[in-house]
Amino acid sequence: MANRGAAMLGLPLFDQGVRVARLLEARRGGGARFDTCVIEMPRRSTKTTSVWAVIVGRAVTRDGYRCVVTAQSGNVASRILLEHAQLLVATGHARYSQERSDDPSLAVVYRNGGRERIDFPNGSRIWVVPPEPGAVRSAAADDILVDEAGEHEGDKGQDFLDAVRPLMDTRGPLAQLIVSGTPGRSRTGMFWSLLEQGRAGADPDLGILDYCIRDDEDPEDRRVWRRVHPGPSSRKPDGTVLTPMRTLEKRRAAMDLVSFAREYLCLWPTDASTGALDVDAWRAGGQDDFLARPRRSVIAFDAPKDQTCCAVVEVWRDDDGKACFEVLAFKPGVSWAAKFAHQAARALKVPVVFDEIGGNVTIAAEIRRQRPGVTVAPLRWLHVGGAAQLFATEIREGRVRHANQPDLNAAIESVGWRPAGRDGRAFGRRPGMSEISPAVAASIGLWHFDQTPAPQPVQIRTAGV
Repeated sequence: MANRGAAMLGLPLFDQGVRVARLLEARRGGGARFDTCVIEMPRRSTKTTSVWAVIVGRAVTRDGYRCVVTAQSGNVASRILLEHAQLLVATGHARYSQERSDDPSLAVVYRNGGRERIDFPNGSRIWVVPPEPGAVRSAAADDILVDEAGEHEGDKGQDFLDAVRPLMDTRGPLAQLIVSGTPGRSRTGMFWSLLEQGRAGADPDLGILDYCIRDDEDPEDRRVWRRVHPGPSSRKPDGTVLTPMRTLEKRRAAMDLVSFAREYLCLWPTDASTGALDVDAWRAGGQDDFLARPRRSVIAFDAPKDQTCCAVVEVWRDDDGKACFEVLAFKPGVSWAAKFAHQAARALKVPVVFDEIGGNVTIAAEIRRQRPGVTVAPLRWLHVGGAAQLFATEIREGRVRHANQPDLNAAIESVGWRPAGRDGRAFGRRPGMSEISPAVAASIGLWHFDQTPAPQPVQIRTAGV
């Protein structure tokens, strides 16, 4: 089906297009395996043309087939239809209604402002409507394609879906709702809701194809780019790459990180309510017994801006390279913190690390005044985002061990993302959740530990030896 449509459009069907076709063409008995399909793919990855290859193939092989197409506006929907109609005309499979032809095998393209359609010789039709409930009353369709679904914000998209679903009620078991797009500007709306339902896997009639970065992955990691975006691995018939990495690099240079990640990595913008860490992976690394003491470690502390509490955490890596964490103290207020951190650093013979922001600065100044002195190392703001991402990655990859301490576990569950500067992100506290200072301290301690080489043993040699 998709191969037939792609050939008529004169376009190659890449691997991602084959995946789209397999999702849409999956069968159960004599009907569609999924009556609703949600597809999320990055920009410049042939998302729209892959879906169109399927619906064009259906139009020419199923007599009397009906497909309604819409997007975030009637104008955009019309543009999408006319772009694909132009391809059909260019390959000799269609003509414009104004043109005379004696060939009855050609589809006819009607370019009427806001009422664009393609009529096929077998009675099939593909037509556009604006995304308004009233535009589809008293109509009937086998398929409904909602493109650019991420742009349907608020209740608009859901209201339209509620109106179009009845169009398929009398069209038989092959009827299908197809919703495709890239992320919207917030984790709300019709498209986000369908994606979440598909990811949960609770509805057996909802199929999903999802090319997206995970929340805990680094959107600056080029390996993630290659995994998420199918463009760099898709080769055209002439041997050129569909979307080269250098094109993605240019887009990244011209866009802020949030916009780039949304458009090209399908990362929905995060807010304070979005969990930043893989809680299940964290729990898997927990130990009820005290961890074996390390040969080398660091102490890190963190306090929120209002200084209502402070956490002191010891951080190291074990012989297997796993990051290890143990909360040494987590108490209300901060008056106790400098003395405690100083004594712990002296006893363990390790440095004290902190994020150079807010109330942490005054605690660090007090530690420096303690005698005998200990090493106090600030983490520069430039590295805070990197520390957060490293911590998230180590947890996700199962490279952590930690004492099963309630305060530390609660902090992990409470960590979200917050914007940091123009292009960065850092840890923030999720609304209504626990204090995250233990997790923040753990992240900055791990960053400092990994950035500081282990001291080498001093070798003393005497002359003649």
